[in-house]
Amino acid sequence: MSRTYKRRKKATVELTSLLDLLFVMIFVSLLQQKNQSIPKKEKIPPKKKVTKVKQKPVVPPKKVVKKKVMKKKIIPKLASGTIKATFNFYKMGSGPNQSSGQYGMRGWFDAQKRSIQLNGYKWIYRPKQYDMVPLVGTVDKSFSQITGKVDAPFCQTFSLNRVKKGNGASPVSGVWKGSYTCGQGKSGLTLTVD
Repeated sequence: MSRTYKRRKKATVELTSLLDLLFVMIFVSLLQQKNQSIPKKEKIPPKKKVTKVKQKPVVPPKKVVKKKVMKKKIIPKLASGTIKATFNFYKMGSGPNQSSGQYGMRGWFDAQKRSIQLNGYKWIYRPKQYDMVPLVGTVDKSFSQITGKVDAPFCQTFSLNRVKKGNGASPVSGVWKGSYTCGQGKSGLTLTVD
């Protein structure tokens, strides 16, 4: 006789429930370990931003010192430029060849070198046998004297002293008196610079 054996069905239900139980136990054990090893963190309040107030340093008041104000002498800047003048010559002494006359002059004044140059250009009153003569000279530092040469044949030098300051723009404006020497001898000269 033959027997047929029936195989028994595996107890899958039992195994599954055992495995589930095992997993639950491991999970619970892990949770317990976690709760024991890590202490609970205390809540720390966030740091407050502290703003520092800058204080201005205390500065003592400044002493007011009154300075003596010295007045500066204002020295006018001397102007170079063109000038006009009237050359008035006259007898000086008793020479027979001396005469009087007058003519206009134009020229240049150089303030740095204090040099002056004048040339005759127009007769106002011309005596016979007289010609206009040019003057080339230098003004002294105090602007009170002009000396130089009469730049013409048979002429020599001239010398003038300021007798009156003028109202012109040039520092040499005014009335100058003196003399000059040419072929006729020493003659008186009044030079009026505008």
